[in-house]
Amino acid sequence: MEKEMLVSSEKNETRVAILESKKVTQLYFDRKHKRSLVGNIYLGRVQNVLPSLDAAFVDIGESKNAFLYVGEVSYDSDLEDRDDIPRKIHHILKPNQMLLVQVTKDPMKGKGARLTTFISVPGRYLVLAPFNDGIGVSRKLNREEREYLRNLVSDIKPVDCGLIVRTAAKEAGKSKLKRELKQLIKIWHEIQRRAAGLTSPGLVYQEYSIVIRLLRDIFSEDFSAIYVDKKEIKKEILRYLKSIGSKFNNVIVFHGEDSLFDAFNVDRVIERALERRVWLKSGGFIVIDYGEALTSIDVNTGKYTSAKSSEDAILKTNLEAAEEIADQLKLRDIGGIIVIDFIDMHREEDRKKVFERFKQCLESDRTKTEVLPFSKLGLLEMTRKNVSDGILGTLCKPCPTCNGIGYIKSEETVSLEVERKIKKLAKESTARGFLIKLNPAIASLVIGQGGKNLKHLEGVTRKYIAIKSDESLPMDGFVVAAEGSVEEIKEAAKPFRVGDVLELTVEDGYSHNKVDGLSRIEGYVIQIIGGRKYLGKRVKAEIKSVSKTSAVAQIIQ
Repeated sequence: MEKEMLVSSEKNETRVAILESKKVTQLYFDRKHKRSLVGNIYLGRVQNVLPSLDAAFVDIGESKNAFLYVGEVSYDSDLEDRDDIPRKIHHILKPNQMLLVQVTKDPMKGKGARLTTFISVPGRYLVLAPFNDGIGVSRKLNREEREYLRNLVSDIKPVDCGLIVRTAAKEAGKSKLKRELKQLIKIWHEIQRRAAGLTSPGLVYQEYSIVIRLLRDIFSEDFSAIYVDKKEIKKEILRYLKSIGSKFNNVIVFHGEDSLFDAFNVDRVIERALERRVWLKSGGFIVIDYGEALTSIDVNTGKYTSAKSSEDAILKTNLEAAEEIADQLKLRDIGGIIVIDFIDMHREEDRKKVFERFKQCLESDRTKTEVLPFSKLGLLEMTRKNVSDGILGTLCKPCPTCNGIGYIKSEETVSLEVERKIKKLAKESTARGFLIKLNPAIASLVIGQGGKNLKHLEGVTRKYIAIKSDESLPMDGFVVAAEGSVEEIKEAAKPFRVGDVLELTVEDGYSHNKVDGLSRIEGYVIQIIGGRKYLGKRVKAEIKSVSKTSAVAQIIQ
């Protein structure tokens, strides 16, 4: 499968797209003011120890304290072997204790970063684990490759450190591994030196930029090209490839500073990745909903009707959805608990086909996943390691109108709430009249056809109420612009007076006759005598009369 990497860099953001057979499969974003902390190493100070959670909050010098679970804390192995001492957080850590920690998960949804004290220093071929002693080898390699690399690395492994052999190591010989190990040990010694020089929480080691990190972690001979739109990025990539002794220098292509993502249709893919509904080729679709505790995905047959039977249509849609869902999980970087509601299948063999297809599609996902068989309710439950906020959390923020729930109150609901607010205002105030500004859509409902609803409201409250439209107000906006005597409110509510000459656009025909037209100013309806023949045009007109919610104007030649 041909792979390509696109790197688009701007002053405040770097975007990376991974393409497989010209299809965008993964997206990465690195913003100047919201960079990932994963991989960073800090000297931290324990702020609070929480025995009930078996965890601690640690100050690492960032805006929020980070979270450290007991299972991520290394301590004296002699204590570990004693069965009479339970492994509890308050036995290991104390407030104000300083310790070296590494971020394993970015801050998400108001929570602080996740930490570990099992520090690792990753390279392209090896990962140095200073607080371990064994040798691990990537499970993506076959048995022969793993055994060969294990024996190779055992000859160069330091006595006091562990090593993890990465998949890319199969491309390297012993000399490359020795050279990288030397670099990793040098970095570790520098981390120790910096940590020793700090007296307060702070950053000790910062991970590479997103571009170099991806080159280190996923770049391989499968990639046919790396497209960049900045010469500085090309130089940075070349320096890194040279440092690891790579032979792939010729695959870097300077695309020019025109829109790289637009040329490869990545911008459209990003827009689709933010949409709730994703259409399938067959005409079916999936719906992705993000919740606080889990992400739910619903599968629907939609427009698909060409199968011989309903069972065949359902199976084909579910199989296609299984592939698309696996793609969307990677593309959107969805993590945590995920519940998938495939279309109900009555045949057990169909459920097995869908389950196996889905697991097969997940094999290409670098992020750890665990999938359970279909439940008794026909749901497929899974988890995917949650490391970042994903594309939604990176590019979006909760809607200020609906506060992230995805719904807003209907105009009818808001208008009824406004009426209740007016009644409360009328009861609590000694003023005889009020001028209230509302969103135009709500104002029209509160006024009602012909002003009937507003008259009823005045009858109930026994107060004079003037409604004024204000397009700048949100749907639920409610502004008491003035309160006082009836005459004061009448005067304050008028946008103009009899005799005023205005430039008006004839927007509609007047429904009560065939010759007049209508214009609107600040929610006021202006009947323009003889204005229908000027529909869509601007005319000069003199105001002849003004009522509470409307006016009449005469065209001036």
